[in-house]
Amino acid sequence: MKTIRLAFLTFSIACIQPVLGVLALENFQAGKHHRFANDPAFIGSGYDWSGVARAGQWATMISSTYFVSAVHSHPSVGTSLIFHEDNDPAGTTVTRTVNSLTTVAGTDIIIGRLNATPGPTIAYYSVASNTTNETDFPSSPYSDRTAFIVGKNNTGSGTTQFRVGRNDLDGFFDSVSVGSTTSDAITFDDDRNTAQSLGDDEAFLQSGDSGAPMFITQGGDLVLVGTNWFITSDESPDFSGTTFLPNHIDAINAIMATGGESLTLVAVPEPSSLLLLTLGGITLLRRRR
Repeated sequence: MKTIRLAFLTFSIACIQPVLGVLALENFQAGKHHRFANDPAFIGSGYDWSGVARAGQWATMISSTYFVSAVHSHPSVGTSLIFHEDNDPAGTTVTRTVNSLTTVAGTDIIIGRLNATPGPTIAYYSVASNTTNETDFPSSPYSDRTAFIVGKNNTGSGTTQFRVGRNDLDGFFDSVSVGSTTSDAITFDDDRNTAQSLGDDEAFLQSGDSGAPMFITQGGDLVLVGTNWFITSDESPDFSGTTFLPNHIDAINAIMATGGESLTLVAVPEPSSLLLLTLGGITLLRRRR
């Protein structure tokens, strides 16, 4: 088994690169990467980010009242979460309180519940339903897929320190153990300033990003795949790791069932079918005109 040196993202460990405290990008540009710069050039324009809140730690809505975060960095019971309806920092917000927290046993996944639903103006996100493992990952619909990486920005208030980059999903590890938690992890390499880079948007996790979501996109929607978990310090290249939520669907649903709710699941098309679906979508659009 490959040995990797891991570090929780909330701690500055001597063996890792100097921690910047914000999502690292190859070439940060506020208009492109800061959600609350409220710029049309934002790489996440056209997607609904309202269901992701930050109150020092991150929370991502997965049903009417439930959210997901990281065991090692999550909002506490009693925390007020402020959800922004759009990307305007002065726009309309909805505030709710964290009522309860339940850990998916042994993992870095924690499920929180709010005191009430934020309502129809605040999104909650479907979770990808396709499971995978280390052996099957290269043929999975996740391999080499470009994902949105969410993390902390260094300007704005606590609730608007929200930065978005991108990276290609490069690897998978079964049963990674970090501290007292063990989960399956999907990873993306730090290819900044290399031939493999996505350019300005290439993202690598840093302190402050723990528990934030990692999304892929499908049909114009954000689909939740992971929550930020760790970074490596002695690999070539180093890589960031996110807890792979699809392999824990049953455990998450068991927690949510106590409140009468459940995940909304989305099957991610296999790579061979993506082109056919795209072409089919083009045909459908033409017929509607």
